[in-house]
Amino acid sequence: MDTAQIQLLLGALPVPRPLAGSTGNITALGISTECGPVQGASRACRCLPGYQWNSDVCGQYAACGALLLSPCSCLRWTAESPGYCQPLLPSTTAPASPTSAPQLIPAGDDLTISVSLGAGATEVTWYLLSPDRSSARELRNGTQTMLVTNGSVAVLSVGSISADWAGEYMCRYVCENSQLQIRQQVSVSLGPEDIVQTPAQVSMNCSASGGINLRCCIRNRGKAYRVSWVPGSRAPADLVGDTDPLCHSLPLETCPAQDTPYQCVFESEGLGAAQAVVTVSVIQAGDPFCPSNDSQGTWAATKAGQVAEILCPDNRAGTVQRSCSAGGVWGEVISNCTNRELLAGLHSAQLVLAGLGNPHSELVRLTEWLRVETQPGQGSVSSASDLLALVTTVDTISRIAGEASLHLSSSTMAVSTRDVALVGSHTPWAAHTGRDRLTFLAVVSQMLDFDLQALWAKAQADVPSVASTFLQSLENITRRLVPADGNFSFTLPNVELQGSVFDPDSLTDYSKTFHVQPLLQTHISQEVLEQLVQLGANVTVTSMALKTLGGLLPANYGPGLGNSSYVPGSLLLSSSIMSSNGSVSRAEIAMTFGHRNATEDEAVAASGEKRPQCVFWDYGLFQGEGGWSSQGCQTSGTGTTTKCTCQHLTSFSVLMSIHSIADSFWLDFLSQFGVCASILALILCLGIYYLVWRSVVRNKISYFRYMTLVNIALSLLMANAWFLGSTWMTPSHENKLCVAATFFTHFFYLAMFFWMLVQALMLFHHLVFVFHQLARASITPLVVTIGYLCPLIIAAAALAVYYPKRGYVQATACWLNGHNGAIYAFSVPVLVIVLVNVLILFVVVMKLMRPSVSEGPKGEERKILLSILKALLILTPIFGLTWGLGVITMTSKSSELSHYMFAVLNSLQGVFILVFGCLMDKKVRDALLERIQKELTSGAATTQVR
Repeated sequence: MDTAQIQLLLGALPVPRPLAGSTGNITALGISTECGPVQGASRACRCLPGYQWNSDVCGQYAACGALLLSPCSCLRWTAESPGYCQPLLPSTTAPASPTSAPQLIPAGDDLTISVSLGAGATEVTWYLLSPDRSSARELRNGTQTMLVTNGSVAVLSVGSISADWAGEYMCRYVCENSQLQIRQQVSVSLGPEDIVQTPAQVSMNCSASGGINLRCCIRNRGKAYRVSWVPGSRAPADLVGDTDPLCHSLPLETCPAQDTPYQCVFESEGLGAAQAVVTVSVIQAGDPFCPSNDSQGTWAATKAGQVAEILCPDNRAGTVQRSCSAGGVWGEVISNCTNRELLAGLHSAQLVLAGLGNPHSELVRLTEWLRVETQPGQGSVSSASDLLALVTTVDTISRIAGEASLHLSSSTMAVSTRDVALVGSHTPWAAHTGRDRLTFLAVVSQMLDFDLQALWAKAQADVPSVASTFLQSLENITRRLVPADGNFSFTLPNVELQGSVFDPDSLTDYSKTFHVQPLLQTHISQEVLEQLVQLGANVTVTSMALKTLGGLLPANYGPGLGNSSYVPGSLLLSSSIMSSNGSVSRAEIAMTFGHRNATEDEAVAASGEKRPQCVFWDYGLFQGEGGWSSQGCQTSGTGTTTKCTCQHLTSFSVLMSIHSIADSFWLDFLSQFGVCASILALILCLGIYYLVWRSVVRNKISYFRYMTLVNIALSLLMANAWFLGSTWMTPSHENKLCVAATFFTHFFYLAMFFWMLVQALMLFHHLVFVFHQLARASITPLVVTIGYLCPLIIAAAALAVYYPKRGYVQATACWLNGHNGAIYAFSVPVLVIVLVNVLILFVVVMKLMRPSVSEGPKGEERKILLSILKALLILTPIFGLTWGLGVITMTSKSSELSHYMFAVLNSLQGVFILVFGCLMDKKVRDALLERIQKELTSGAATTQVR
């Protein structure tokens, strides 16, 4: 007998009739609930029309289906005897309806839905059903959403809406013990973000046979589209299918007369229109262009000055680009391809952060997904862009936990979704077994196992803050860990997590020793913890040791650490404290770091005052890139360990100096003073040469000599001016003025040395090839090329190679980076020139000491000795021999005296040029005195005439 037959049978019974044992009467008989057979441990029990489960029952049992299609109409009943549905109240028997008709919201606009709930409404919850009704997600307050319930009115606001927010919105609430809902259908119009895989520009070679196809694609929203081209198609074409995206092509058989934009327009009923423009660049006969090429992809002929673009492989999203230079030469292939699965996971996490999805359950799902994607051999992470997507996902997960104020159990950190318990701030920590698999910590450890050069180094070249962002995300996640009580510890290959929970009655010192090499210990005294514990409150202390991340962080050193080259000398330790009032940022913590090997022990013993430095990672330094800082930390220890005592909590390590470089006020003062003195001396030198030029330049030899001296002085003057100006600039690749200062300082210093080389070569020629004369007209272009074009090529090459990799500028000064090879574009040419000049000096001295000169009276021998001394005094500073000392200080460990000597000698080279290249030159002195006397005589004569 089915439900309808039973209903008819009950309807035939006479009513009203008295109720046994009660004064009431039965006024009607009917069926309210229909239950199916038992399946497994439950059975589906459905309410018939006019009835509904009590709201308390709804909270105890799962719904029959995955979707929230009707309020509490069918439940999976697990009790032995099912309950009964209750009649709907008279005020709610009519089906609830949306507050207004279905809405079409333009993409990018804000959405606001306001519903009237009636008096006494409680437990207001918002949901969004997808347009195809295949999924439903809860809405929470997030970066794009705001939910407000004010009395009997509930308001949902969504900012900058996109297609992700299209569907049916449901406001579910409880009123008079019944669960009710109100629905609102929302569509989002087509927008620019719906157009995908459509190039902005293509080239068409009019001299080649055959045409091209213009391609335009749109995301598949499950609707039919009509697509048209302007100019091009005579009638719109229908576009429908199951693939995503949906694409349409326009064949071009003949070349346009000129560069022409083609507009692709997609239209869909109820969604409006979206359009894109594809510009066809015409290659006419004689125009420069890059021919078709199969290197790292199939590249069609491309007009000079344009950028060619091809799609990434099927499993990767993005484009691959290649520029065609003005001369028709193909440039470097630049790939922007990212694994589609990783992008989909990142997008899902970003939607949760925006407010679409329950943070508790979504965080578990995302963490397990990350664990799978980062497993060795999975193949999802194969490029720097893949790693950047993963790091951004981890950062988004940490922000989700922070925005939702989630308190996470230790299981969230270290077990799978099978047994994980995400809890709120008032929920106790659930117990878990040792059979649980690792999740979040596994993700961290597996990501730190990625290839350092192929992935992390390239990712850092694109985004220098990537490792800093990753570290901060880990700190934020561990800061949310609040177990109920006891100690906890998890160990993986690249990360170890330890912690303890203290209550007011069981306070002791917090001391942890990690199972790593070298030694790593941390300690927080009981007195410090007592200051944080309030009556009835617990304090959770968590410490995480990271074994490789310290070496991935940028080599940025904050104030007080000087400009030395450092290397992380030990592990990276991150500690956090959570109390009832939230996270604690300031507390005294003691840490002991062991040295990795005997080399570090020797460095401690040999460095004197420059012992290993306790540091923490300051995320705010270097315009958000982060950097090492020693503020708030004290360093002590022995030759084998370093003890750090710090007054705040974050990520700590110790820095070992590769070689100690002096860094003091007096060294900086001497350098700045010397540069200013050089600038003044060089200006005076050039002024003197201007006054005496006609008097001293009488033949070709003197012309070449003074021309090289003028260019040396001019180059050094410009280099010193740029160097002095750069001291007031913020070192950063984003600071274009700093980049320009680095380039021009590099160029002009190189130019100075190349002109020194020119002068040495000229001196060598005149002393060795006495009978071979040089013509001024033929040799001048050659020396100018050597003096300026060669250093320009080197400086430009260094900029082109290292700037795109963000390895051009130092983190502490506007000068060439010394950590990735950029500095070699200066030091190698300088060393070569210095070596050549030393050889030339040797030859010059030998020529001056040859027997034909030395054989003579005693007076002649004295003159030869004076000539040799004069040559040394003039040639040594001019040929840059002082830079030999500079190379020693830059490339090896040296004493503080050598640094002072190099700083003074190098910064005062302008003074040396004035003294030895100008004032000690008898011709110049005589010509200058003659010019001064002439001016004085002329002035006196003028006075007498008056």
